[in-house]
Amino acid sequence: MRVDEAATYLFYVRKPPLYGLVSYTLPNNHVFHTLLVSVSTFVFGNHPWAIRMPAFLAGVAMIPLAFAAGRRIHGDAAGLITAAFVASSSVLIEYSTNARGYTIVAAIFLGLLALQPALLRDEARAWRWFAILSTIGFFTIPTMLFPFGVVVAWLAVSIARARMKVWKQLARGVGLTIVLTALAYLPAILWTGPHAVFANRFVVSRPWGVWLTLIRPSIEQTWLGWSRDLGVAGMVLFGGFFAVGLARDKTRLAIIAVAWCALLVVVERWIVFPRVWSFLIPVYWMTVAVGIVFVLRLRWVVPVALAACIAVGGSVLASGSVLRSRDGYFPDAERVAIALDHVGPDASVLAFNPATVPLQYYVVLRHETMRINAPRATDRRLFIVVDTAVGQTLPDVVRGYAVPSDVVARATVFKRFTGATVYRYR
Repeated sequence: MRVDEAATYLFYVRKPPLYGLVSYTLPNNHVFHTLLVSVSTFVFGNHPWAIRMPAFLAGVAMIPLAFAAGRRIHGDAAGLITAAFVASSSVLIEYSTNARGYTIVAAIFLGLLALQPALLRDEARAWRWFAILSTIGFFTIPTMLFPFGVVVAWLAVSIARARMKVWKQLARGVGLTIVLTALAYLPAILWTGPHAVFANRFVVSRPWGVWLTLIRPSIEQTWLGWSRDLGVAGMVLFGGFFAVGLARDKTRLAIIAVAWCALLVVVERWIVFPRVWSFLIPVYWMTVAVGIVFVLRLRWVVPVALAACIAVGGSVLASGSVLRSRDGYFPDAERVAIALDHVGPDASVLAFNPATVPLQYYVVLRHETMRINAPRATDRRLFIVVDTAVGQTLPDVVRGYAVPSDVVARATVFKRFTGATVYRYR
């Protein structure tokens, strides 16, 4: 279990029913996703696979939704190829096995894109679904502002170009989304306070000098993450198809998406976590699909889609990038919890993230009574968990805790693991 998904269970899901609905103490609480995890663990119990089930099902749903969106916007061939690429994207596979709300937001975004033709035809049911899906997205993560803005801007451009008279419906849809979202967050605002929802301390406006220094590495990290299994040749090849698709795409979806996201990031001077941009991955592959269809002139599309899926999927399996991802991950957490089983009430354990929260989760999973990061003066023994895989050292972990001054000098190795070492004092 990774840090964030373990925290979702420990801090919200395992609390009394509906606690996640009213407590927004951390933006880690993706409220709608938390409610789904509560249902899943209530039915199936506390297991990692049960905690991850909502994110996994949303990730699986992205495949047919990518086909539907690509088909309705660009035709059958582009839809099929887009679905193949989405199915084999290692980043989307990783987020589909990480109990967070990002695949839910991405799936909703694809659903909104698929609704575009019906919305432009002014179908009342489509506009209701527009408001409902958008609200669910915001209720999952407030960063739904990015994909929602893309959809609204894209619809506005489409309406203006087609000279359709659905401006009022668009305004009503946006207004209804705002009202429903406010009502959804009202319990959290009343219980935790408005600052918890509207003042995310992890995403703040940076001074211009700091922002200009950080924005380029942030973009590079995001792009390299998207392309981590393709290699240089693959990046060049698909980059070429993307350029062709961008030139051929009359809907301008990709351009509008980048423009809206860039506008928000620049105006607010935000440095956004790469995972927030995961909803844009299908847009990238959809544009690549448009380029492939144009180059092939609609010939051999099905074999090409299958070949692309097998090639990219095979690259993902060969590289092992999903398994090797270190984003908030402590692989030895369960083994350390087993090794420290029955340490007794006169001992405490010290750890530092990314080790702390996953270790706490496996302690709960195994019904152990271990005290973590709560040392007492009466403790007879002290165990220190050092995550060597991320470069932690013994002094790093004990720093800041009220422990004897000779801990570093006198602690001995209790047990070594692949990426961690447990020390024992006394």
